[in-house]
Amino acid sequence: MPRIGIDARKLADGGIGRYVAELLRRLPALDAQTTFVALASPADCARLARTCAAPNLETVVVRAGGYGLREHVELARVARRERLDLLHVPHYVVPAMARCPIVVTVHDLIHWRLPRSIVHAAYVRAVLRMVRARARLVLTPSRAVADDLASLARVPAEQVRVVPNGVDAAFWSAELPSGALSAFAARRGLAASYVLNVTNGLPHKGLDLLLAAWREVPDLQLVLAGRGSDGPAVRAQVARSGLAPGRVAVLGEIDESELRLAYRGAATVVVASRLEGFGLPALEAMAAGVPVVAAAAGALPEVVGDAGLLFPVDSVACLTSALYRSVPGSDLVGRQERIRRGLARARELSWDRTARETHAAYGVALHRRT
Repeated sequence: MPRIGIDARKLADGGIGRYVAELLRRLPALDAQTTFVALASPADCARLARTCAAPNLETVVVRAGGYGLREHVELARVARRERLDLLHVPHYVVPAMARCPIVVTVHDLIHWRLPRSIVHAAYVRAVLRMVRARARLVLTPSRAVADDLASLARVPAEQVRVVPNGVDAAFWSAELPSGALSAFAARRGLAASYVLNVTNGLPHKGLDLLLAAWREVPDLQLVLAGRGSDGPAVRAQVARSGLAPGRVAVLGEIDESELRLAYRGAATVVVASRLEGFGLPALEAMAAGVPVVAAAAGALPEVVGDAGLLFPVDSVACLTSALYRSVPGSDLVGRQERIRRGLARARELSWDRTARETHAAYGVALHRRT
């Protein structure tokens, strides 16, 4: 049986963690003749055993953290010990010492386009040179990222496959008990009508733009949710905004069941990012039947299409206008049409599709000569 390793050390890391978890839930059922080996941190092994159990899924411990020499050594050692025929690295740090064929997922080039420092930019460029040299296939979630790989990192087109991210059917198929949304809002101290922003709190997510627009939107509450959404930098920005107490609610990280409730209860979901390699919150909002307002940045136009309201990056005035057009009581016909289109768009992008296309990429990589 072929043995395919998947680096699962980022299982708790926002969007990448969701991507890894969804693949591990689905790939073993797609191919019973292959053994999938999750390379996980000690803290995540129990979680994998609970959520991704399958007869042909093994979990091995990797103690090395990210972005250091140790991970290059340990991942290569584990790959040899576990006799891996292929290693899938779901982020762009390729273990330099690994000798088995490698598939890499590059989710975005935000660290290249919007680097935090000169040193950081140089590191990203070096890592992507390794990706170009070592990966048999590079997967990206969008055409926007594939184009960036070609233009910035000079990765040949034949080395790249676009495999879109997906959304779980639970976002639109789960029936909610009567009163579930009002009970969630009461438990979390949310207003009857709110706009949701799912964020990790990083600078490129556009919170400064969103808070500036919020001063012009007096009748709604802004709700921030997601791992990192309650960090010190976020709370400091909210405090400096001068908005009255209660205008912004900060939930922080919430579990998946509550996240679905947060989406379903929202009047609108806003994605104000200056750059995105995909934009899972936009897709999840559409699946939940909620209108989307998104910046025309990176892959967001590609993901949202004509199902949402797009505004020019960094335009407070255009964001404010889009928010007014998207909430209940304004442009009712247009709002319902965008909801309909969003549901249709979300059904095109499932995690089952992501798993199938990723599995097909493994087959190509296993048989491709370097």
